Amino acid sequence: MKLGLKLPYCLVISIFFLITTVQAQDIYRARLSPMPTTPQTVSTILGEGEVILTLNGNSLTIDGTFTGMSSVATGAHIHNGPPAQPGPVIHTLEITENSSGSLTGTLTLSDEEIESLRNNEFYIQIHTESNPPGELRGWVFLRSHFERS
Repeated sequence: MKLGLKLPYCLVISIFFLITTVQAQDIYRARLSPMPTTPQTVSTILGEGEVILTLNGNSLTIDGTFTGMSSVATGAHIHNGPPAQPGPVIHTLEITENSSGSLTGTLTLSDEEIESLRNNEFYIQIHTESNPPGELRGWVFLRSHFERS
């Protein structure tokens, strides 16, 4: 009889941990588009991209692609700034050094950075040879934000 009580208890505990793990994961998305940093660059920036960010506890995994930029990518960063306002670089990402390619990263965020992420204060920016201050930019929002009608 005791064995019968242990099995359901273990099953309940396993389901609890599975649900807790699934709920702890938040999926974010950034649409990358040309973002002129000066009036002179309005006509020289090109391209587009998309980045998916997965927050699991304090770990943030970044996986994205970009295409059609005016020149070779030289770097990619996560910045901390509210929508439509520039902010400082807080993390560097791995990027394909080409006009099309991918960007990736796995970061450990502080509690303050997680709060900024959840408050839509992160954006991703890709820098290129012809536009060193930045060519593509996209603010990070919960993926569900993009799924609304």
